[in-house]
Amino acid sequence: MTFTNIGAEGYWGRRIEAEPGDPRCDVQSETIDFGWGSEFCCRTKHEVTSNLLTPFNEQLTMVLDGPLRVKQFAVYQPLADRKGPWAIRSFWDRRTPETPYNFQFSGPNNASVFGGDLGNSCTFFAMQQNKFPCGPGSDPYCPGSGLDYDGWPGSKLVVLLASMPYADDPSVKPLSCIAADQDEREQDSPWIGISPSELNRDGWSGYHPCHCFNNTNNGQLGDGCGQINVFEVIAEASGPQWGNRDVISTGIRSYQVGSLGGVTCGIQSCGIEQFPADADLLDVNSLTAMQAGAVIDADHPATKEGPAWRRALDDRYYLFLLDELSRTVQVAVIHPGKIPEAAHAIVPALPNTVPRAVIDGFVSLRLPQ
Repeated sequence: MTFTNIGAEGYWGRRIEAEPGDPRCDVQSETIDFGWGSEFCCRTKHEVTSNLLTPFNEQLTMVLDGPLRVKQFAVYQPLADRKGPWAIRSFWDRRTPETPYNFQFSGPNNASVFGGDLGNSCTFFAMQQNKFPCGPGSDPYCPGSGLDYDGWPGSKLVVLLASMPYADDPSVKPLSCIAADQDEREQDSPWIGISPSELNRDGWSGYHPCHCFNNTNNGQLGDGCGQINVFEVIAEASGPQWGNRDVISTGIRSYQVGSLGGVTCGIQSCGIEQFPADADLLDVNSLTAMQAGAVIDADHPATKEGPAWRRALDDRYYLFLLDELSRTVQVAVIHPGKIPEAAHAIVPALPNTVPRAVIDGFVSLRLPQ
């Protein structure tokens, strides 16, 4: 699935440290009552003057939500400039989980070692090891949390070898993070996402009411600093119109277009049995298999297809590229036994460096079924 023409001039509301009445608070200026105390919220316009993948060239943090079983995890970035070779910036392997390279993890109960297996609704955040200076005077402001680390700025290619077992799978059910009285199946919603580091550092991991995700309060959810739901399963608890644990969607949100992609296909209209058994890339509008990778243009977002993925219970390579040079977000799900030529230089070997020509080849990849 390919998203083109990503990036635009504009702004989002960045949280800053200020007192009531400060004229910089031109996006949000209010005192918020939490029930146990109150806090003044000031957000100012963070102006964007580039269209090179903005806002996704800012620092981004990876978010992994179970049930997931991860075997390898790598992040590539350009070595010096956008036109040169790329190299591994961060690397993790489940065979040596306690010795990652330039990864800082934060999981349930403040866990800092990522073992690779996530139970239902268990979340791990992945960042770089360099500390971000939060606290008084920080810019953007962050009050301090376990997520106060740098994300990955600029272009990046993320590679995971992983599977998405069902939440009631006996091998992952004991790891569940949901309440004892909740139904594992109804809450079954693995998620692989990438979101602004400043959103996660806001103190409540993006749920603080003074955050950069929304610029407006008119229902345009996500028209701020951006987020990519790279692989998202919507829980069946959301209802049969929206929830479907067998279908994965990919969607982008930001001030550029509000929402791009991210189709929903509930079990009442999109039971997985309605699709061809050998189809991995699905058109949920026509209930057919897609014959090639979908292309979604941010400048002309209307499409007749509703592209989504079949949830794979066995291993897949999940690759997603955010490339400033081509203004492209490229997403691929690749079977380890059917690796296309354009990805052979990346997986399964995960070399330390790859030439820019490999990145260009992956940008141009349009996988058939």
